[in-house]
Amino acid sequence: MKKLLTPLCALSLLCALSVSCNNNQPKEAAEDAAPQTEVKANELKIAFVLIDTLTNQYELYKEASDAFQKKQANAESTINAKGKSFANQVQEFQRKAQSNQLTQQQYESEQARLAKLQQDIQDLQQRLSVSLQEEYQKELQALTDTIQSFMKSYAKEKGFDFILCKSSGIDNVLYGNPRYDITNEVVKALNKRYAKEKKTENKK
Repeated sequence: MKKLLTPLCALSLLCALSVSCNNNQPKEAAEDAAPQTEVKANELKIAFVLIDTLTNQYELYKEASDAFQKKQANAESTINAKGKSFANQVQEFQRKAQSNQLTQQQYESEQARLAKLQQDIQDLQQRLSVSLQEEYQKELQALTDTIQSFMKSYAKEKGFDFILCKSSGIDNVLYGNPRYDITNEVVKALNKRYAKEKKTENKK
């Protein structure tokens, strides 16, 4: 079975996480307004997040990743078991055929059965692979939306104009002074919110 990235090995894609804190005025009004004075670089409040650290320490990420890996392992186990059973049946068929234990009719009937069984296993593998891929995309999108939504609120609350991200895969920040690294603050806030949501969910 084709291996899928665990949700969120791909979360390094969240380097699209750059968040800009907009003014409260509507977009149309902002476009029609007279050009504003250019903002000086030293007037901007900018921070960055280490996305690899965030995903490794975010409880929702870890739980989703573990759950997905178990589902993938179960699917692979199912296919491997069926494949092993099929291989044993083929060996038995060949043994009987070579020792002339089968009539021509039995030979053709068993050959057709094994061909159908092989196709059934291939179809099952394809269905499981497609199902896992769809679930993977759904999980990734949900987690991406969760983090992006949180970052917008966090940026607004803390007064950041931009929150950039650093990752081992895709790096939008060539250099970042550690004093502007807010990863631990964000992780702590995300896990606090998730724990509260989980507690509420368990009470239902």
